[in-house]
Amino acid sequence: MNTVTKVDEITALEYSALKVPYELLNKKFRIAQKAIDRHNYRIKEAGSHLLSKFEDSKESKVVAVKKVAADAKAVLERLEALQQCLPQSIDDEFAMAKLLESRLHYLKGANSGDKWAVAAWRQQRVDRLIIDYLLRSGYFETAQKLAEHSDVQDMCNKTIFEIARQLTLKILEGYLIIKKALQVEDSLSRHETDRCMEWIMDNKSKLRRLKSNFEVTVRIQECVELVRKGERIQAALYARRYFSNLPAQVMGLIGLGHTYGEKAYESLFGDSRWEVLVELFRKENARIFQLMEYSTFNACLCMGISAMKTPHCKPDATSRCPICQPEINELADDLPFAHSLNSKLICAYSGEPLDENNPPYMLPNGRVYGQHAIELLCKDSYIRCPRTNEVFPLNSVVRVFVL
Repeated sequence: MNTVTKVDEITALEYSALKVPYELLNKKFRIAQKAIDRHNYRIKEAGSHLLSKFEDSKESKVVAVKKVAADAKAVLERLEALQQCLPQSIDDEFAMAKLLESRLHYLKGANSGDKWAVAAWRQQRVDRLIIDYLLRSGYFETAQKLAEHSDVQDMCNKTIFEIARQLTLKILEGYLIIKKALQVEDSLSRHETDRCMEWIMDNKSKLRRLKSNFEVTVRIQECVELVRKGERIQAALYARRYFSNLPAQVMGLIGLGHTYGEKAYESLFGDSRWEVLVELFRKENARIFQLMEYSTFNACLCMGISAMKTPHCKPDATSRCPICQPEINELADDLPFAHSLNSKLICAYSGEPLDENNPPYMLPNGRVYGQHAIELLCKDSYIRCPRTNEVFPLNSVVRVFVL
């Protein structure tokens, strides 16, 4: 078996491993850039004010210390503020760059050429996929323990998911995106929009580039909540401030109130409206950071099930076929069958291939096993079926031929 992991496999399964720290690095850089620009503006403003004092005293060529002391102090304070801002910004960006570097180094291990190292790396990848799924599902403590056990903390995008829950767990760098996403979802599930609006403001430029109307949808909901509280005047002022073209249904709601024609506004006031907001948020969050809406674990599990599914698979707790297990079979219900040009028959008892070296034999109850299994199960010219525990004479076993 080829132990070298293909590049397309890395690209497909490990995209988010590099995308997340890159996006966080980009975000921290832009935050630092805005902070530095803000400090520079304040320094220039204070400096201009100080210079104006000197220009006013050109004729006398003498400037009183008391006259410029306050302005000089303001310049120094703003310079000190900039000086304090720079190390923190640099440290934040450096931490993200180191995280990105460590992940690149880790992914290179997939092509080390050492079959044992590659096998260990692949096992760690399975653990990381499970951790990713656990984090998306909100099982942070379990994910934390598995990450520590597998020694893959630096490869887990934990802070992305964890913002949705107020936990005291140690937050691993690289998970801020999904952490915040879950915090927003938790807020929306409580019928609150504050967290969601904070998220929108943080990602306003990206939402604009994607031509997203998510902000409009959330602001409509805020307007609806004002009407629900009986604050129709505030709702009208809010609509005037944030909407240039308000939907007619919302205009009617503000003008008439929700007690008039309740069925007409049921879609705006129902709890299902909040469920829609949560789904919209998930899609927009995935679009912004170019993450899959579903975890990689889901995708790999579905592909694995589909690769083994046959038309003969059905729920059977006694079967050794993983797809026939009742829990897995339920998941496989809507998945396509495996595309296989040449069928391979496997002995249900020994797991060995059924071929010319191990021909199949059938018991009177219809169960089929390979010759090697028949020899193992035979005792005193009788054979016991391992599935049903029925006992048959050995001479009742017949050879099966596959065409």
